Amino acid sequence: MAMTQWKPGELLEREHHLAEQPVPQPPGEVLEDIFLPARGYMRARIIAAGDAIRFIDVEGQQVPDVIIYNPDNLKDLSSMTNTMLVAKSWKITKGHSIYSKFGNQMATIVEDTVGMNVAVGGFCNPSVNAVRYGIEGTHSCRLNLVASMAEYNLSPGDIEEGCFVPFMNMQFEPDGSCEIRPPISKPGDHLDLRADMDIIVAVSNCPSERNPCNGWNPSPLRVVIYRPND
Repeated sequence: MAMTQWKPGELLEREHHLAEQPVPQPPGEVLEDIFLPARGYMRARIIAAGDAIRFIDVEGQQVPDVIIYNPDNLKDLSSMTNTMLVAKSWKITKGHSIYSKFGNQMATIVEDTVGMNVAVGGFCNPSVNAVRYGIEGTHSCRLNLVASMAEYNLSPGDIEEGCFVPFMNMQFEPDGSCEIRPPISKPGDHLDLRADMDIIVAVSNCPSERNPCNGWNPSPLRVVIYRPND
């Protein structure tokens, strides 16, 4: 698929326009409203217990890769294996909680307008992209997550496979095969995570463009951190 060719200054103008557009307002006091450009990342920050973070698909068919850390122990991060074992399901959605490697309940999904998410833990990275596509040096969630966690001094080797991926559409078939398909998310769709303990949240706006996980065309996201009314 041909990528959009931008004239000088046009992309920046478009990003400013999208960043100023109204988004679905969360049920509470907005603490931060963050625009994530296509292929970009969010600087990791602490979300206090009881506060929530909303991931908004601005234009549709875009996924964030999210890793959650325990501020007191960065080795204790989100575990999709533990999350699925507790939920007794691989379809992690509203009402399910994300558990850490050491069994802590880290966050609960309190809203999910899509209902299609991936909880296998992995993320795109230059090494596997070279194997899959024969192309070296690709943009990847691994390097975005390193940038996200820069102030915590994590290297690429420190980024463990603990990703929860809202809106990603991976289909598992009875014969054991699986396939990444374009997301079904539409503009304005969102997923909200409530922090059940103090957590660090790192986010990559997935830059993958060699498979359909972002509809072949990475696009912006919005992240809103808020304090729920109740």
